Amino acid sequence: MAKRDNRPVTLSAEKGSALVMVIFIMVVLALLLAALAYINAQSNQNTAYQIASTRAYWAAQSGAEWGTYQIAPATGSAASQCFSPSPAYPAIGSIPGLGGCTATVACSSARTASTTSYQITSQGACPAGNLGAGHSPVAAIRSVIVTISNASGGQCVNCIDNCLIKHCFLLNNTYFCFGGLNGCLHHCGVSLDRCTSVQCLYKQCGKTSSTQSASLSYWLENP
Repeated sequence: MAKRDNRPVTLSAEKGSALVMVIFIMVVLALLLAALAYINAQSNQNTAYQIASTRAYWAAQSGAEWGTYQIAPATGSAASQCFSPSPAYPAIGSIPGLGGCTATVACSSARTASTTSYQITSQGACPAGNLGAGHSPVAAIRSVIVTISNASGGQCVNCIDNCLIKHCFLLNNTYFCFGGLNGCLHHCGVSLDRCTSVQCLYKQCGKTSSTQSASLSYWLENP
């Protein structure tokens, strides 16, 4: 400090250092505000994506349930073939919480002498919502296997059907099976060692009264 006429005077160098300090603080505050804004935007985007994903999941689920009902309704007889047309587009947009969502439901079947298996695949899609116009609709897939049994053998046939659902998958109207099927069939009272076809397994059940039953299994989830 220097004095002139007994009054304190700030030197120009001290004035310059104070200005640098103020600018530095302003820059740091601006960076902090920008970081907070980015974090907040990312959090909002993640929340919006979770909401869209959940809605797409339930859109696919609704489509799968619709397709299942076409094959095996709660009342009345089970279907004898896939619904037509396939794929179908059930009106799920009126369901609360699924406004603007769609479901594309396809059906394929594999038939044996006594059992028909239907694979129903439903893809749900919902708008991206708060994610913005640049984001594609969020999609999810649900697939269901519905087995309709019209065969003699009663519980034995149903047991075989359940084993096929648990230990095999259906592709191009052909069953592909993996470990555990033989043990499961053993509990049904039939042997895989003596058979190379599903029809052969059913023949081991014997001839009893005819029954009709429907069983289903959620085969694949891809939310």
